[in-house]
Amino acid sequence: MRTINRLSTVLTVVTWILGWAAYPSTGTVAEYRSDGSKGKDTGKVVGTVWLVGAYERPARLKVFKNRDFCGPWVANESLLVSSDGGIQNTVIILHPTDRQARTLPANISLDNRNCAFAPHVQVATVGSELRLKNSDPILHTVHARLGKETLFNVGLPRWRQVTKSLTRSGIIRIDCDVLHTWMSAAIVVTQSPYFTLTDQHGRFVIEQLPAGEYEMQTWHEKLGTKNRWIRVSEGAQTSVDVVYGLNQKMP
Repeated sequence: MRTINRLSTVLTVVTWILGWAAYPSTGTVAEYRSDGSKGKDTGKVVGTVWLVGAYERPARLKVFKNRDFCGPWVANESLLVSSDGGIQNTVIILHPTDRQARTLPANISLDNRNCAFAPHVQVATVGSELRLKNSDPILHTVHARLGKETLFNVGLPRWRQVTKSLTRSGIIRIDCDVLHTWMSAAIVVTQSPYFTLTDQHGRFVIEQLPAGEYEMQTWHEKLGTKNRWIRVSEGAQTSVDVVYGLNQKMP
């Protein structure tokens, strides 16, 4: 166990600032005008999502079926935190408050690989196409729920691939129903074109942001949702830190 204190990151601030150029945006969708051209009067948002409090890396997940292939344990990706407290796989979405932003559907994929869903967390816009595949030599299923509602439940032998449309916004939770109880994933579907995921150090960048006010939504599968208001200025960089508190061990 270690105690992560927000103040302990002060010594790394200079290195962090100088190193931003080496960390590209992870999944941002740029704004397009009605004529299809990218806007020039834009700014960007950079930041880090931090964890403060006692943290113990979640225990590995026990395998109950197909152990001859999967092994006795698989990694637990539900809360990944760097040595200085940065939280990986946090979803950042910016919702414009003063206008409607045009979204562009994308193509994303979800694989069953080494008895785990990959990627564990991802973000997509409404209308995107999700390709489901299985790289393992054993049967998996992809059971997707939005709240308590099942959106689809697909059996995937290795030879099969299926495409599903993501037609509704929200947090889609995914499980495997063939007694692979340790497997889970999440897809956050949004109506905003401005989003990203934090990297292994908890850092994020969203570029090509038209100047204006935004509601910033931060979501993590274990730590929940935080919301705040930010303003983006033309040609400027806005820096934002998000801090989650943790006062107990995670499962």
